[in-house]
Amino acid sequence: MKLQVEKREKVGSSAAKRARSDKKLTAVIYGKDVEATPVLLDAKEFDEVLKQLGKNAIFEVSMSDGKTMQVIVKDIQQAALKNQIQNVALQALTKGQKLTMTVAIHLVGSEDLKEGVLAQTLNELEIETDAAHVPTEFQIAVNEMNIGDTLTVADIKVDAGISVLTDPEAAVAILAAPATETADEDEASAEATEKVAE
Repeated sequence: MKLQVEKREKVGSSAAKRARSDKKLTAVIYGKDVEATPVLLDAKEFDEVLKQLGKNAIFEVSMSDGKTMQVIVKDIQQAALKNQIQNVALQALTKGQKLTMTVAIHLVGSEDLKEGVLAQTLNELEIETDAAHVPTEFQIAVNEMNIGDTLTVADIKVDAGISVLTDPEAAVAILAAPATETADEDEASAEATEKVAE
């Protein structure tokens, strides 16, 4: 995907407010060989990028002078009281550059589990990779789990171009036995006995 951006001539809160009223987002592009440059993005187009590519979106930007560069979303600042993006930080990428990021873990196949209580204990994986191998998410199948089973980071399949930085022994999903009604009844019975004793 490619987005057209324009250099911001004015910065500051009042200029940012005017930009938002024009359905623009304030952003900064920076990088190893790029001087930090304040720019404006089309808010609707940027929303579409996030929907299609996720929070670690990598895409091209085209400047008004015709220069293009590949960037990755590094930070998104949102308004505290409403779900509105206020500012975006974009890192310009150089060829072969390694990136460190967190990627969401998604459990698949939970609807096939016949018994037990499934708990996801890790929601993101920290990885190092280059721009060509950035995933939108990692999936781990839980449909063959039995009560007492634990899936760890080591069970997640990743592409050859990705190095996982999270501890491979860290638990991702646990299938526990459901709480029994007997235990609840015993507790209620104990409480009733205490009241009688009092």
